[in-house]
Amino acid sequence: MRIKSSNTAAILAAMAMLAGCTGMLGQGAGKPGLQMPGKAAPANGEVAATWYNPPSEFPGICLTQFKDGRLRFDGGFAFFNPGRWSYDPGASELRLEVAPRPDLASSHAHKSKENNLLRVEGNTTLVYGVTSGTPTIGVGGFIFYRDMPCPVARYLAAPSK
Repeated sequence: MRIKSSNTAAILAAMAMLAGCTGMLGQGAGKPGLQMPGKAAPANGEVAATWYNPPSEFPGICLTQFKDGRLRFDGGFAFFNPGRWSYDPGASELRLEVAPRPDLASSHAHKSKENNLLRVEGNTTLVYGVTSGTPTIGVGGFIFYRDMPCPVARYLAAPSK
């Protein structure tokens, strides 16, 4: 009996430590998962946030952050799929981990304050400075707007695995 309770305690302790490592735990409406700061969650309960580059000379591009950590581009930049995301509230850093691209650093070499890109790590990770008041981020020369929702058909579609 003593061994069984020790194992249970060890498992619970490990789960608590892992939960702390996975990012900011969900705090909204009893739906667990990763969250972004300051913005109301989209209508779809699986989505933590969306960023949208509206159509201009190119079709619109939607960047969807799912609460389980998945990241998906629709309408463009499909070569970045599949992706993952995380948010560090202490550092106010949004990390977008995308499919490996040898040209990731060079295609994002023109970092600017308006794009909020802090750094590129290797050939898979873009790190942005994002707070509750951040309206845009820049990906590959395109500006993605936080307050402009993606068309419903884009982020309500079945997510890719």
